[in-house]
Amino acid sequence: MIFMRFRTADGYSIRHSTVGSLHPIGPRRRARRCSASVSSARRANGFRSRKLLAWDFCARTPIRRLVGAATKAPVMNARTINSYIACQLHKEIGELEASVAGLQRERDNCLSRRLAAFKERLARRGRPAPPVRRDAAPPQGGDIRKHRVAQPGERLLIDMTNTIACDFVSGIQRVVRRLAAESTATGAGLPVVLEDGELYACAEGKRRDRVELAAGDKFIMADASWHDLRGCRKAMEHVSRRGGSNVLVLHDIHPLLYPGLFHPENVETFSTWFDSAAIASDALIAVSRSSAEEFLGYAIANGTSVNPEMRIGWSHPGADVDAETEAGASFEAAAICASATPFFLSVGTLEPKKGYPIALDAFERAWSSGVDARYVIVGRRGWNTRALERRILSHPEFGRRLFWFDRAGGADLAYLYRHAHRLVAASVAEGFGLPLIEAAHFGLPSIASDIPVFREVGGDAAVYFDVTDSASLSMRIREACVRRPAPVALPRRRSWREAATELFARIRNEDYQFGSFAWRLAGSVGQDGAERARTLRAVS
Repeated sequence: MIFMRFRTADGYSIRHSTVGSLHPIGPRRRARRCSASVSSARRANGFRSRKLLAWDFCARTPIRRLVGAATKAPVMNARTINSYIACQLHKEIGELEASVAGLQRERDNCLSRRLAAFKERLARRGRPAPPVRRDAAPPQGGDIRKHRVAQPGERLLIDMTNTIACDFVSGIQRVVRRLAAESTATGAGLPVVLEDGELYACAEGKRRDRVELAAGDKFIMADASWHDLRGCRKAMEHVSRRGGSNVLVLHDIHPLLYPGLFHPENVETFSTWFDSAAIASDALIAVSRSSAEEFLGYAIANGTSVNPEMRIGWSHPGADVDAETEAGASFEAAAICASATPFFLSVGTLEPKKGYPIALDAFERAWSSGVDARYVIVGRRGWNTRALERRILSHPEFGRRLFWFDRAGGADLAYLYRHAHRLVAASVAEGFGLPLIEAAHFGLPSIASDIPVFREVGGDAAVYFDVTDSASLSMRIREACVRRPAPVALPRRRSWREAATELFARIRNEDYQFGSFAWRLAGSVGQDGAERARTLRAVS
């Protein structure tokens, strides 16, 4: 029997007991026998001493790091968010306890599938491989012959190593793929992959010839490069030796600010990458001003040894929506849109930071008060959401007024955007907030949590509710059902061609809004908290 004590940001303690190893990474490690000793189970769960630490399940350090790091975020109510994180993780632990008995069977099934796939590959061995076409057409969206191709010394080398290796597509992968496609279509850059620190040209998802670097080339780290820290560091050193520069495209630093939202191993990996690679970049361009400010606030508050010559800025991504016809939508999506009952739409991977439990609580409040509305979720399965998945699938309204599309295509998403009554974005933390821009493309108003990046993206066009407050969101839902929205100017949607053109121009011209990190650091020395906050928000 293992006793674990969880402490929320409000100072309350929750004592929880469980049996066996509950490490969240990998079915083999999670399916260890329940007869494991207390000490080994503690090690499997990340405990580093016999004295139990306060909620060390999701971070490298005790709860004081989890709360302390978040409190240094300059733009967020960290106490409220950390209370939400502790509550959701407590539910997740309970769900893990209930599913331990089935993990051994899951592992066996996984091994059987891998063995079958291996046998199939052996059976196919010896068959001639299809010829590789060398004259493939450039990606859609532009004709490469109409644009001047960048020459060595002025190239933007777009890293897409992790995106090519991924078997799923999330926000980062979408950004990387579009930047790579636009760089190829316009001739502004060259997609590359890393192999042992060397850069190789990438076309059609396959590695080509090695890239000979030249002085003036810029290595654009837009991908999730923390998954290959060694290769990333070697590539950065190689680029610097050849007279090039390393530019980091920063999506967010939430694993540092709110480690409870992520897997422990991912937090450790991201933190190591941040301390050794991210802060050594020559320039940083974030996907939003809010993300850039979070980076500055965290680095200054923690005394991080950032490259003093690093220039810092931001550039919003594009938001092209697949131009697919309504006829391409699935029967399920068409049936939902055909009903006269209004539905609210949420888009995004099921993960803790998206705030789906908050939204579901709000709709349950609305339904109990007599509001006749439906709630549609579009997003693949993520991590640390087993309790949420069980709650959705076993909900009495599932299939009636609650729907979940975990494999929706572009046609379904466009169709649902076009017919929804409102978009609901209940996230507690985001790097940008792409659904708000996509919704604006279809003229769909948004109800969003009151976090800085949503204010930046949605402006006055969105209606906001208090972060993590389901009662506040429920009130907004009821208002949306009985009131017509006042006419407002929705956020301007930029195509990926426009967004990529601006990003590439900002990098080439070194036009970074916040200037160098040394200038920012000098402006923050000796100031109190309020003055430092004003300094961080001043645009040089």
